[in-house]
Amino acid sequence: MAAGAIPSCSAMTASTAAATAGADGNSRHLEGEDITVYQYKICPFCNKLKVVMDFLGIPYSVTEVNPLTKKEIKFSEDYRKVPIVRMGGELFKDSPVIIDELIARLRETKVMSDEEHAVFCSSDAKKWAEWADKQLAVLLFPNLTRNFSESYQAFSYVNDVDTFSMMDKISNQVIGSAAMWAAQGKIKKKYNIDDEREALFSAIKDWTDALREVDGPFFGGDRPNLGDLCVFGCIRAIEGLDTHKDVLARQGVGAWYQSMVSTLDYAPSA
Repeated sequence: MAAGAIPSCSAMTASTAAATAGADGNSRHLEGEDITVYQYKICPFCNKLKVVMDFLGIPYSVTEVNPLTKKEIKFSEDYRKVPIVRMGGELFKDSPVIIDELIARLRETKVMSDEEHAVFCSSDAKKWAEWADKQLAVLLFPNLTRNFSESYQAFSYVNDVDTFSMMDKISNQVIGSAAMWAAQGKIKKKYNIDDEREALFSAIKDWTDALREVDGPFFGGDRPNLGDLCVFGCIRAIEGLDTHKDVLARQGVGAWYQSMVSTLDYAPSA
């Protein structure tokens, strides 16, 4: 599944939001750069990007994109997926590319030291960040849409988007839910997924097995690294949904997840 293939947003519920300080309490605003993230509220790729930005203390605003019309990103004629980031006068597309660009700018301005970068973006951290994109995020779509009820539940977020008209909300929840449910079989066939829930649970076990091999509450040890943040961002994208509850019920993932919530100073799950 390509980045942005399903409607998604971030850990936040408002149509615009801003991070003011990183997990270390230090603001890392990129001087002169106003950053806007164009997203779907339940998109794992959008969420992992925002989690990384929150942790690093990079302020941003959020614009919710209508999944059906995509009118909010009409300026991007050749790329109709999310996330898209507008930074200054430039556009950046695809979450790994955006994250690399942000980290590169932090290093160029000496906000992130070489030593900090080596720990945060270690080879193992990068491996799990890529795994979050190519394995975990791919499995979320067929799990969110395994039946019409869950697909309808996933699209319920549109009702909380202030910038959407009533017609936008109704059409997205009804048409969007039906379309994504109908596409579920094709996605499973494309990625050779038999039982979507068991495949997701198997992936979560891979992550919890990796956590058991390290010292500390995080894969990065005492502090989260890029791998922690990307995996967490994907899972946080589906908070409040049945799939999220089932994932957190798996042995070994709940304590790590809550440690991530506390470190990032996010509101507890509902």
